[in-house]
Amino acid sequence: MTRLPTLFRRRPRPGSRTANEASIRSLCATAYLGDNRALVRVLGRYKMFVDTRDVDIGAHLLLDGFWEMWVTELLPQLIRPGAVCIDVGAHVGYFTLQMAELAGPSGRVHAFEPNSALRRMLDDSVRVNGFAEQVRSHGDPVFDAAGLAAELVGTVTQPSGAHVRILPEGDPAATLRTCRLDGIAGLDRADFVKIDAEASEEAIWRGMRGLLDQGRPMTVLLEFAAIRYADPGGFLGAITGEGFALHRIDPDQGLCRADVAGILRAPPAREQMLALIR
Repeated sequence: MTRLPTLFRRRPRPGSRTANEASIRSLCATAYLGDNRALVRVLGRYKMFVDTRDVDIGAHLLLDGFWEMWVTELLPQLIRPGAVCIDVGAHVGYFTLQMAELAGPSGRVHAFEPNSALRRMLDDSVRVNGFAEQVRSHGDPVFDAAGLAAELVGTVTQPSGAHVRILPEGDPAATLRTCRLDGIAGLDRADFVKIDAEASEEAIWRGMRGLLDQGRPMTVLLEFAAIRYADPGGFLGAITGEGFALHRIDPDQGLCRADVAGILRAPPAREQMLALIR
């Protein structure tokens, strides 16, 4: 008999990842629904709607039933029942669903996804898994100013690589309006924030001013690539200046303490997932 994956242990056993991945793959099942849309069992526990044209995250979910296992295994150590969670760049909601289960009925999850097709699948996945009371999705791109005209630039086959472009007011290509995280009701006591937004990370951080000023304990997962920022060292300095300790999420070793110099030694184009803990 196949054993359920042990992802939701607070501290996974050493060497458990291989067993987790094998268990999840054995439980993965896919049903094609037509119109480039499929329903897939993810992490051995969730039903998720996925675009079958997605050759990036979607392909992994359809065939393996998981994505970025080194991050997936870490979330149970970082999110507690009752937590207020924010998922910026939520895609179809893979991490959103995990946040909702970990935060529990007394917690709340705010998922931000400006791609309307992905957001519809996220909303459907939230409902079919019974998390509708806990999760609220937002279609506005997150930035450092509210109300700016913007568009989303990306492809159907790799939607996770899309980025937000700010446009002049009145530009006919503008289909979106930006928002700030500290302008959203209910986020003033955020406990956990994931930011994966393809070059908007620094602007999103500036738009968290009201959240940061609360001075509360908070964990932020931030995708960082030095090439994206005019002054990457200054960005990291702003983070540590708010009282956050820097950690890298290493695919093999998990959460590793880091410093500004060590992060900047990586090739500028390399994407590093950082855990910022206050």
